[in-house]
Amino acid sequence: MTLLQVSELSVGFGRRRAVAVDAVSFELTAGQRLGIIGESGSGKTVTALALMGLLPETARVTGSIRLNGRELVGLPDRAHARLRGDLVSMVFQEPMTALDPTMKVGRQVAEVLLLHASERSGSARVRVIEMLGRVGLADAERVADSFPHQLSGGQRQRCLLAMALINSPDLVICDEPTTALDVTVQARVLRLLDEVLSVEGAACLFISHDLAVVSQVCTDVLVMLNGRIVEAGPVATLFSAPEHPYTRGLVATARIDQVQPGERLPTVEDFYPREGVR
Repeated sequence: MTLLQVSELSVGFGRRRAVAVDAVSFELTAGQRLGIIGESGSGKTVTALALMGLLPETARVTGSIRLNGRELVGLPDRAHARLRGDLVSMVFQEPMTALDPTMKVGRQVAEVLLLHASERSGSARVRVIEMLGRVGLADAERVADSFPHQLSGGQRQRCLLAMALINSPDLVICDEPTTALDVTVQARVLRLLDEVLSVEGAACLFISHDLAVVSQVCTDVLVMLNGRIVEAGPVATLFSAPEHPYTRGLVATARIDQVQPGERLPTVEDFYPREGVR
């Protein structure tokens, strides 16, 4: 069953409407894990923010985004807010900016729950403690009563994951969720994400520049370059036999030991000369 259908999505900014996302189309089925890869500025995060309805008012969005058959482009802010944290949620890259530093973590997770469910504060705390435990936080009660600065980076990221999953959304969007973590913690968080998504049956749109991370989480992948999708397919196929030169460059960079001496990898300028980059 198609969960998310994006058709000819374009996003522009400023008076000249500089294009950040250009006629992007893709679909996501229930339970599917789809990665979006590409270098910084390729349009990955802007695409995610468009899906979440979190773009600034200056953005001009055209095309169609349908979630469970409901059109999101042009949806009033209040209606979009009712969907966020309920049907669709997002895990951001840097938890210290995503979490309120003045509020205890448990209260922040509870607010997401109370906003979308008719829970009492007492029962909400029980759910919060349970969810914090499910995302791998051993001392869940202590974590719930802590401020973000009192937790490690890995603990804060798990708290964001708990916030994203506590209402059992149909779709979880992850925007570079492990970039700020060291390799060991990153591996634990990725295993945890895989386990929780499997239990919840949620679909995942996973945004990253790290091909190795995407290959651990996703079954399918889109490659974005300068706001456009230039290649798409199953992870195993696309990473082992990429067709587009830009994708081949990304794969070769990820396998740096396989790059031949003197070989020049493709860059954005190979496809869009600098004076033509939007």
